[in-house]
Formats: sequence, structure tokens, C-alpha cells
Amino acid sequence: MKTLKLIVLATVLAVSPACSNKKDAENKAPPVADNTGSAMGSAGSAGSATDMAGSAGSADMAGSAAAGSAAVTPDPNADYIDVYAEHAEKKPDDPVAVHFDRFKVVKADFDPKKVEGGTATIELDLTSLKSGSDKRDKHLASPDYLDTSKFTTLTIDIGNVKKKADNTYTADAKVKLRDTEKKYPVTFEVVETGEDWIRVKGEHKFARLDFKVGGKPSKDESVAQELTVKLQLTLKKT
Repeated sequence: MKTLKLIVLATVLAVSPACSNKKDAENKAPPVADNTGSAMGSAGSAGSATDMAGSAGSADMAGSAAAGSAAVTPDPNADYIDVYAEHAEKKPDDPVAVHFDRFKVVKADFDPKKVEGGTATIELDLTSLKSGSDKRDKHLASPDYLDTSKFTTLTIDIGNVKKKADNTYTADAKVKLRDTEKKYPVTFEVVETGEDWIRVKGEHKFARLDFKVGGKPSKDESVAQELTVKLQLTLKKT
């Protein structure tokens, strides 16, 4: 009987430290993700911080946790501005797509939860045009068309935004190109929304002669007057 009591006592003493360690672990503060996505233990445990920093698996898990809890950020590669042109007499390669590599939203004032009434300003770098043909690019950049040696930027001011349907809005777009300024009624769709940004998508038609680009269709001017612009832009509140 005495032997049995000693065995029980020894078992209790062996289990107690494990229980105590488990309680300490439960009471210990959880790791906190820093701005780089890595996890750091409590300030008093330098060894733990070093071990975690040296563990690729732990860093990956911490990064995933941080990414899961962070606000969604827009993908800049999803944005584009393309202009499509056709020939006055249809050709097999119509429409010709002109892509602009550089553009930016220089100002945006709106509430992502209530887009109506918002404003935005977009600048397009005309010198960044690409049409898939160096010869055509030079022709488009010449004084006969965009004259990019003199006019490098196209500016669009968006205002008078009104809701038309669930995610569809109308607005006024004031476009300044070369020495000319025109206002157009436009329609766009909000395709994605973040905490302080929205992504919009639209398609609009305009006449190039509105801005004195090129000449009237003739034997020397093969480009049709009407152009189509397709765009997707992220408007981040400034």
C-alpha cells in the first residue's frame, strides 16, 4: 500500500510541470504580425523571435495570416486604356488597337460606398502609345495626328456622377487633347470595390476630328473618324 502511494505521488509530480507549462502557453500573448508580414513573439522572448525569423515555414504561415487579415489592395496590372480605330474602307486587321503603357489617376474624391457625386482626374501619357507597328506608331505621333513632340498629355476630368443602376453610373467626362477641350456624357460600371478605392470599366466612342487629329476620310486619309476607347481604371481616394 505504501508502495502504491509513492507511485501515485511520483505520477502527480511528473504531470504537474506539464500542466503548468500548458497553462503558461495558453496565457502567453499570441504572435503579432508586423508590417512586413513576419510574426514576432512577445518582447521578452528574444530566442523565440530569432527561431521564428529563421524558420521559413513559420514566416510563410505568418505571412499568410497577415495577408488574410489585411485589406484587399488593387492590382495595378489589371488597369488599361486602349483605343480602337478602323479604316474608312474595312481591312482584315480592323480594328487596330492602340495601347497606352503609361497613365495615372492624379486625383480622386469619392466615397467607395457611395460613388455618386465623386470626381476624378486622369492623365494619359501620349508618348507611351503602342500599336504593334513601329511605322504606325511614328505616324500616330507625328504632327498629322497626336503631335506628341508638342502635346504629351491627354487629361480627363470626371464629374457629375449619377447612379443609373446597381453598379452602373453616368458622368460627364471633360477631355483635353492638344489645344481642344470637349465634354462627353459617359457610362461606366463599378466592377470592384475596396476600402478606399474602386475599379471602374467603360467603353466610349468619340470622333478624332473633335480634337483635330488627322484629316477627313479621303484617298490620303484612310482612318475612320469614329474611335472607340476601352478602359479599366482603379480610382484610389486621394
